Amino acid sequence: MSHLLIKKLPQLMLLGVAVLLLGGCATGSIFTSYPKQIQPVKLQLEGKQYTQAQAALDGREEDADKILYLMERGRVAQLAGNTEASIEDFKRVIEAFEENDEKAKVSMSDTAAQGASLLTSDNAIPYAGEGYERVFVHQFQAMNYLMSRNLEAAMVEVRRANQEQQYELERFEDEVADAEENAREQMDKNDGFMGSFASLQAAAGQVKNSFQNAYTFYMSGVLFEATGKPNSAYIDYKKALEIFPDNVYVQRDVLRLAQSLGMREDYKRFKEEFGNNYSPPKADEGEIVLLFEHGFAPVKTNVDVTLITDNGVRSIAFPTYVEQWQAPSLLHVSISGGASIGETSPIVNVQALAAKALVERLPGMMVRQILRIVAKAEASEQGGKALGPWGKLAIDVFNVVTEQADRRSWLTLPQDAQILRSSLPEGQYQLQLQNGTALGTVDIKVVPGKKTLIRVVATGNTFHTASVVL
Repeated sequence: MSHLLIKKLPQLMLLGVAVLLLGGCATGSIFTSYPKQIQPVKLQLEGKQYTQAQAALDGREEDADKILYLMERGRVAQLAGNTEASIEDFKRVIEAFEENDEKAKVSMSDTAAQGASLLTSDNAIPYAGEGYERVFVHQFQAMNYLMSRNLEAAMVEVRRANQEQQYELERFEDEVADAEENAREQMDKNDGFMGSFASLQAAAGQVKNSFQNAYTFYMSGVLFEATGKPNSAYIDYKKALEIFPDNVYVQRDVLRLAQSLGMREDYKRFKEEFGNNYSPPKADEGEIVLLFEHGFAPVKTNVDVTLITDNGVRSIAFPTYVEQWQAPSLLHVSISGGASIGETSPIVNVQALAAKALVERLPGMMVRQILRIVAKAEASEQGGKALGPWGKLAIDVFNVVTEQADRRSWLTLPQDAQILRSSLPEGQYQLQLQNGTALGTVDIKVVPGKKTLIRVVATGNTFHTASVVL
């Protein structure tokens, strides 16, 4: 494939320039980094300026990067409590995912984008979503349906979220094999390439892959229990435990269900490993299950990496994460004016998932960058022949300006998610929330024999809250 692209560079140059001029690719991210575009939206969320944040994302529905903008807007609408708008945005995202997955062959628009990317950067390729982002879309859509009291639709979405993780596992194995095969020759020439991403690999090392999400499995387990399917709940709690074994609430839940379902061997093993410190709710009590999403997903930055190519040694911009690994900041929960309920326990770290996703894509990025060096050199030479020294200079300047690392990702996702599970007597409560210097409250209702699902999202020192009785 790479040889064919190089052979057709003259045609691709014309096609790529035409796409850029007609706005058929992600030109906004080519000339202005995506993190810079979204920074005002994040600040507006911290100030609960939902209308302004929504407006900043409007009008991008037909953009080549519509998936990315719709994910951001769906998240903003959800935090604003505008559930209907969030449902519609996430529906469109899911439809776009399905449309991309069903394509049997490369369409003309995809060919154009690939051609444009050879002359600019990976920013010209329409954003398709990372595996972990696809899983979160379904989980957040399930949350929308829960807050709309449509438990059946919520169950459909959590099942789809779990299926997405299996699908991503299968696709990941195929893509990694292909990427390694295509990149083998270039990796041999650049054996120090991965060493340029030491901090990135340190964060990525916290997880096995970039798409398995214990938070999603835990939420589906809670919904299975709420709908009277303890066996299915037990399966998903065990999956969550396998992915994130240190979460104390997941440990208690697998132990509790192993006992109640008569899983004697599992119960014996879990009891020896975790102990048994779970007290079931009393007859007049209901359970509270609090889901806490903290902060914003990490932001990619540029790193210049030296590559050895057939056109010589070149320094090329790649995306990376440079933030040091951060332990999650826990949420303390108490009854206003009363006793402490406890602290949350981490269940997913998006920082690690994002880092792992980027590490998985680096070999393919390197191959495209080397192809791009060849393409831009050819463009410069042909520009000089056709337009003279000034034409060559103009193309060279264009090449430099557009050589930006692809820093796109879903940036209003949380940095991490945590859970808390406890029991309270029947009644109305105001819970006091504290996360570092951030303080807030949420009003809830507890019903005997039921589960009250509480969602708390922290952006800066601002809490966005919602609750529903299941």
